Amino acid sequence: MLHRNALFAAVSAVSLLAGAAQAAEPAGEVEELVVTGSRTEGRTRLETLAPVDVISTEALTRQGNTEMATALAAVAPSMTFPRPSITDGTDSVRPATLRGLAPDQTLVLINGMRRHSSALVNVNGSIGRGSAAVDLNSIPTVAVDRIEVLRDGASAQYGSDAIAGVVNMRLREADEGGSASVTYGVYDTRVRTARDLKGRDKNDGPTFTATGWQGFKLGSDGFLTVSGEYLFRNPTSRGDLDPR
Repeated sequence: MLHRNALFAAVSAVSLLAGAAQAAEPAGEVEELVVTGSRTEGRTRLETLAPVDVISTEALTRQGNTEMATALAAVAPSMTFPRPSITDGTDSVRPATLRGLAPDQTLVLINGMRRHSSALVNVNGSIGRGSAAVDLNSIPTVAVDRIEVLRDGASAQYGSDAIAGVVNMRLREADEGGSASVTYGVYDTRVRTARDLKGRDKNDGPTFTATGWQGFKLGSDGFLTVSGEYLFRNPTSRGDLDPR
């Protein structure tokens, strides 16, 4: 028994000596160390691997339309904002699509935080039937500083609701200054239909929009930016003549 204990002690001493000798050897130099994570230094749109469109609020206001989604669809080719008719609530809360996929497959962020989707489910054969999309028009254009559109699937990073891509709205951050604007528009067209081949002039759908924003300084480092928009729109119709 004493001999076996002595043998165990000898084996342990040899293992300790081998470990100490191994630790004393200098470690090899690492040629390249790659760290994957989300808390990394931000990249510019020229350095990122995914296609990203950065759209300023000036580019949106130059489109001649006060609707956020309509102006965004005119600037970003991958964004589509259809106008379905006779689709119940979808006529008011119209869904926007990215790269032709379902509306709920586009992730909408506000300053990097998820924007909640609307409670309306698209029905009656409208675009994205069965999905509940984010109402982009609920954010006024005047409240946005820029919009970042990721035109590629990003579900591995953001989740299954980013299969089509990501739309990140960066709100205006100002501690001073402000502006206000008023726009007015009307549909003035010549309409030709099957029952009225000669055509007739239509002047309807007047739209009045008033927007403004103001920045306030709070303390030494704080700020408060207040934005608002008022929209009044009358209906417009391009239907055929009623034979009754």
